[in-house]
Amino acid sequence: MKFSLISLVLIFSLNSYAQTTVTPEDLKAVIGEWTGSITYLDYQTNEPFTMPADLIVEPGKNENTLVLNYIYPDEPKANSTDRIRITQNGTLLNKDIITLRKELADGQTQIQTEREGKDDNKDALIRQTYIMGQDQFLMRKEVQFEASEDWIKRSEFSYQRKN
Repeated sequence: MKFSLISLVLIFSLNSYAQTTVTPEDLKAVIGEWTGSITYLDYQTNEPFTMPADLIVEPGKNENTLVLNYIYPDEPKANSTDRIRITQNGTLLNKDIITLRKELADGQTQIQTEREGKDDNKDALIRQTYIMGQDQFLMRKEVQFEASEDWIKRSEFSYQRKN
């Protein structure tokens, strides 16, 4: 009987994930130039560290992809490029399951994903939160280590659109 109940819960959970989708239109809001900062948790000191960060977001090779060009004015050697990709059916973002898509009162869109992985060489559930709007773009990574109920904010990019 326990197996049947667990199976039912798992099937229900997977079906509700499959119903949460993102479209290319959701991504378009953040194309452009941004200025802001990154704050990340330094596991060696257990203290947050913040530094300036700029971002240029460009369309990718298709409508389901954005190219993110990270620029760190104080550490140009750390500059990098990344991508945001959604699947054709809109249920995965960067291969992570989309667990939430919500229109916020201020017109922005909040998208949340989750996946199992490792952080600080420990098993963890990893949650990514994206808040996308015309004037703000936020990307937050939180981790929940195995056998813990607490979420730790690992990093947060917070940007305002450049004029």
